[in-house]
Amino acid sequence: MAFNIFDINLPSQQPRPIDPIEIFHSAAVKDENINDLWLGQGDALREWNKHRNDRDVAVVLNTGAGKTLVGLLIAQSLVNETRGHVLYACSTIQLVKQTATKALGYGLPVTTYYSSSFSPDGLYHRGEAPCVTTYHALFNGKSRFRSDDVTAVVFDDAHTAEHILRDQFSLSITRAENGANYEQILALFEPYHQETGFESSYAEVRAGASTRQFFVPPFEVRNNVSELRRLLLSADLTESTSTMFAWEHIRDQEDLCCVLVSDKAVTLTPPIIPTSSLPYFDLDVRRVYLSATLSASDGFVRAFGRPSNHIVAPTTPAGECERLVLIPAASESIEDDVSSTKDVVRNHKTLILVPSTYEREKWAEISKFTDRENVPQVVDQFRHAKPPTKLTLAARYDGIDLPGDTCRVMVLDELPKGTGPLERYQWDRLNMRNSLRSLLSSRIVQSFGRISRGMSDHGVVVVTGESLVNWLRIPRNLALLPAFLQRQIQIGEAVSKHASSTQDLSEAADACLKRDPKWIRTYSDNMRDFPQSDETNDFDKALKIAIAEATFGNALWNRDYQRAITTLSKILDESFEFSQFTGAWLSLWLGYAYELSGDDDSARHLYRRAHGAQQNIPSIALSSASTLKSMPRQVQKATEQMQISSSGTVQLPKTISQDLVALKGNASTRQVEEALRSLGQYLGLDSTRPDKEYGTGPDVLWIDEEGNAICMESKTDKKESCEYHKREVSQLHDHIQWTNDNHQVSKVYPIFVGDPLPTAENANPSQDMRVIDLQEFNSLAEKLVSALRDATEGAMPLNLEQNLHDVMNDRGLLTPQVFREFRAIRLSDMSPDSF
Repeated sequence: MAFNIFDINLPSQQPRPIDPIEIFHSAAVKDENINDLWLGQGDALREWNKHRNDRDVAVVLNTGAGKTLVGLLIAQSLVNETRGHVLYACSTIQLVKQTATKALGYGLPVTTYYSSSFSPDGLYHRGEAPCVTTYHALFNGKSRFRSDDVTAVVFDDAHTAEHILRDQFSLSITRAENGANYEQILALFEPYHQETGFESSYAEVRAGASTRQFFVPPFEVRNNVSELRRLLLSADLTESTSTMFAWEHIRDQEDLCCVLVSDKAVTLTPPIIPTSSLPYFDLDVRRVYLSATLSASDGFVRAFGRPSNHIVAPTTPAGECERLVLIPAASESIEDDVSSTKDVVRNHKTLILVPSTYEREKWAEISKFTDRENVPQVVDQFRHAKPPTKLTLAARYDGIDLPGDTCRVMVLDELPKGTGPLERYQWDRLNMRNSLRSLLSSRIVQSFGRISRGMSDHGVVVVTGESLVNWLRIPRNLALLPAFLQRQIQIGEAVSKHASSTQDLSEAADACLKRDPKWIRTYSDNMRDFPQSDETNDFDKALKIAIAEATFGNALWNRDYQRAITTLSKILDESFEFSQFTGAWLSLWLGYAYELSGDDDSARHLYRRAHGAQQNIPSIALSSASTLKSMPRQVQKATEQMQISSSGTVQLPKTISQDLVALKGNASTRQVEEALRSLGQYLGLDSTRPDKEYGTGPDVLWIDEEGNAICMESKTDKKESCEYHKREVSQLHDHIQWTNDNHQVSKVYPIFVGDPLPTAENANPSQDMRVIDLQEFNSLAEKLVSALRDATEGAMPLNLEQNLHDVMNDRGLLTPQVFREFRAIRLSDMSPDSF
């Protein structure tokens, strides 16, 4: 056909609609399943439109509630308003393609960018449509979008952003790819681990004979940073796609990173993701976050470095699909929940989610189909497979959708764990589980959504693994989940308790899958009115700490040490109250900020405070091998907490009086618990608050190196007219069992800390239960402080440990003697007694 110049038509200059609902009504919808907006979608779009000028708006919709259409309409609305560059970010290339296909069906134009290529339409560059791309393309150190004038970003599945951001800021020098450099870096930090008594364990990691992970403390990284930089520069990191993108972020900031060493890799990653260093988080950029799991604001802040200005969360049942949640461990007749589950799912097509490749092996008997190869390809093959095919995926809690008949049965095995080296270290070694609760709840919610979407869908989820089952049984953890999922879990637990055999569980699953009218009626009746949880979750405190962390992390990354110090100092004590182990972690990094600012005395104090509260945080105090062998660990730990100035003067910890003041009385129960924990720490014991950290276990737990444990319940708020009730005694029995199950102990001393009140007649305390008045602990604290003061008077670092040993031994402060000094009352007969 001949070229006709008169056929050329320029785009219309008429104003474009910016109301997202008007955009939908004007779109040429091709998808036969889209007749109109659902109620929840319309409510979400109207609410967002009212707050469209806010910089950070979160939109919360259940999985299967039409979140993608809402996000695309918002993105197009922002394009029409700004005529600029708007990005729509997805977690994987597969989801980019899926979103683009959906956009076509919705009649909404989009450009795509993945695998270093734009689609040829040019709509994004002309400001006519959003660009759908991946988080990786957005966040990597060489992102081509960093030079664009981006006006807005829509983050789809925003709950996935944190670990993707962390990955982009994590540089890994692997044994497989960078063997020589990997070995040289491990050798660089070997002297430190030899001096701190870990020579053998570290050598095993170097030899590839141990999976243990070592964290190199920041002060030791700084001592060796010039050589570390030389080794990194010699590794040709810009030549490999596995390192070039992260190196762009990490270069020149090596001394501000966590360094984690394993048998496979050395990883450098910031302690807190410096999100604000990315241009998409400038004040001039608007951001919209789409997710089904943004209920915990602290998790949101840790990912994006800021709280949302507004949360759009329409009340809608869309996405609340029918589920039967079976928990075999709830049945007294079932001893092995994994074996039982294998029988229940044997004849069904089943997705099995596990937290790591190690846990994957236990399902190998029934599942030969795993994610050892290309995950999208494996999932696509499974999607079209017939029953009883099984697919096992490790740590794949999002981005996998198998709705309807593609898969109706899923096994969720064990509690989700860390997805990267730092998160695994914080989980496995530092026990920072209180801080990670919101992250865990998000992954659990996402897991349940893998095989069911929308109100018309149904399926069976079998929950296995002691760690996951126990986590779900703790009310404050369960309260983090959506209300309808909480109720499904409660119904499933009741069904599972009622089952007397694996066969009963199989029949229950079949009733759901075969649409038995009795099951549907039972489910509907029990789901009709589910109460809202009245559990308190310290959300405000967690959010305050997360905001301070984010501000500190960005200030540290920018080398604004004074701002970093000021920010974190204000909330450090609250962090310890929220979680002992979170406080210890932040204390370490606050100490490092002080060191970088030139205040070595404050740095050393905070390093010792961090190590004292969490022994797995490395100490700056180095001890010779002979001392480590000869001195009791209690004395070593007490010594490590003393403050040593740059001139070599030894002093008591700065905060010791403040930390113990609540033992004098007239304080809240929480303050008393923290003071009791601090007292145990200063005594040199392993001292924790399990109920605070895990939601279960005793209020305070002291353990010495011989395995003697004092299991404490704080009852200092009881009035004189009260008594020790049956439920309190039963709880103490339960916490004795928890201590035995979770720690290697030889003897447990169960006590109530409070007034010597009578015991209820139906309480049935054991013979070893005691009541100890709070003043006994205050007397011990005063005795300890006097001993520490005498031991440190005129001491030098070289003789401090021996001084402390002699004084503590002479004054009966070493275990188990210190335990025997308590004046106690036997709970069973209220008679004076001792341990």
